[in-house]
Amino acid sequence: MPIPYMWSKKRIAKDIYNIINAYTKDRKKNLLVDLFCWWFAVSEVFLKKWREVICNDKNKYVMALLEQTLKGLPDIVYDRVSKEKFNGIINNLDKYEDWYVWYIQCVWSFGNNQTSYLYWKDTEELKKQADDLVVRKQVGDLIKTHIPEKYIKWIIKQDTIKKRRIALSRVAKVVWKKNENISKLQNLKRLTNLQRLSRLQRLQRLQRLQSNKLTIFKWKSYEEITIPDWAIVYCDPPYYNTATYAESNFDHKGFWDYIRKLSKTHKVFISEYTAPEDFIPIYKFELRSLLQQRGKRKTEQPEEKIFIHKSYLHSKK
Repeated sequence: MPIPYMWSKKRIAKDIYNIINAYTKDRKKNLLVDLFCWWFAVSEVFLKKWREVICNDKNKYVMALLEQTLKGLPDIVYDRVSKEKFNGIINNLDKYEDWYVWYIQCVWSFGNNQTSYLYWKDTEELKKQADDLVVRKQVGDLIKTHIPEKYIKWIIKQDTIKKRRIALSRVAKVVWKKNENISKLQNLKRLTNLQRLSRLQRLQRLQRLQSNKLTIFKWKSYEEITIPDWAIVYCDPPYYNTATYAESNFDHKGFWDYIRKLSKTHKVFISEYTAPEDFIPIYKFELRSLLQQRGKRKTEQPEEKIFIHKSYLHSKK
């Protein structure tokens, strides 16, 4: 459902929920304040389980796309985006609606880095034709060359974009195994842009199913958010000493000072690789970042942790 991005929490969102839920059994109400919600990965799980979620992110584009998704995505999201169009939008953000800017940056960027185009030059044309087949049921010359007609007909018979995408992925895998010289077909086993679009569509369905619950969106700096007395707080800030998104110059010292103060009145959980000495890890994950190089030894991978202030543990004793 949430779109994956650098350090995406999608894979561990349920684990984060279980950890926080276990540590907050005595909470007065089921309310989570997600101060850096990014793309709703953790908030989504809490919304399913709890009653209310307040989502905040300083990036106005993130919030605009989330709100637009819940209202309904216009047909423009099914249009194919070329490298030229991608670069034109990235270099002229103020000429486009905020929600569309983030849609382009996330769905059509490589590794969700928000700056470089999704496909390499040598695979772009084949991917374009794959998009045409899945979204518009149009068959290009490259598709005809690499995939037998009987498989193409079977793909087109599928009645939804999602089903056609999955069918094409399966066909590409089967055909490539029969003739491993057609290495380009490996690129069709994962149509990244359509996978990300599918997650947006699933988020729309989630909103309809969760109509009795409440999601509040804000787009402010984390310290500007008014946090209810009974709320549980989760933070997934820009990680220290790592690659950054478009936003930079994050004040890490100021953030931890703010969390120290907030921890005196609220239960606060922070995702990070490292933390000051007065914060204690209560759980750790061993995960590969989406942008890390393959082949690195497991011991070289960053170890993500969930931290809380030491005063909270002392108060539990």
